[in-house]
Amino acid sequence: MLKTMFNRLEELILLILDRTHKEGKADLSRFQMLKIIYLIQVYSLKYAGTSLLPQTTFIREKNGPISVDIYKSTDGLVGRGYIKKEIKKNKGYGHERHCFSLAKKLPQLNFNKGELLFLDSFLSELLPLTQAQLKARAYATEPMKDILNRERNGVKKTGEVIDFSSVAVDQDVIETYSDL
Repeated sequence: MLKTMFNRLEELILLILDRTHKEGKADLSRFQMLKIIYLIQVYSLKYAGTSLLPQTTFIREKNGPISVDIYKSTDGLVGRGYIKKEIKKNKGYGHERHCFSLAKKLPQLNFNKGELLFLDSFLSELLPLTQAQLKARAYATEPMKDILNRERNGVKKTGEVIDFSSVAVDQDVIETYSDL
């Protein structure tokens, strides 16, 4: 693999923003970015049996899973001039949206062909979704269901690190690769 000037998470953010542009969208909100990356992490465990972002931590917050690592990476990419951040008014939610887009041509990334196929498959499914749909998908994952079950006693688990060990590898994947 090539050495790049980006860590794995930064490369994923750049790829997502490139695919966002190719889907005809001007930008992606931070909320959408957080949920898409979280879902890709879950899908990588479920359908590839391995973490795409082993160094990225997600925590339970009011609106679902977030990652301080994503905040730091987007801010770093903005500071280095690779992505733009624009603050937009959002009438639908009553809060400002921090929206990101590529500021430069997509640099050389270090994903192999299989990873790109995997990512493109899920990005084509996730990028058209609304914020509400992404939030619903995130809450429907095994780690979030586990947290919600434990919150039934009325105590929110805000700030708790999300445990991905409840994500089981998909049975079709197991059957397909069991003879290898």
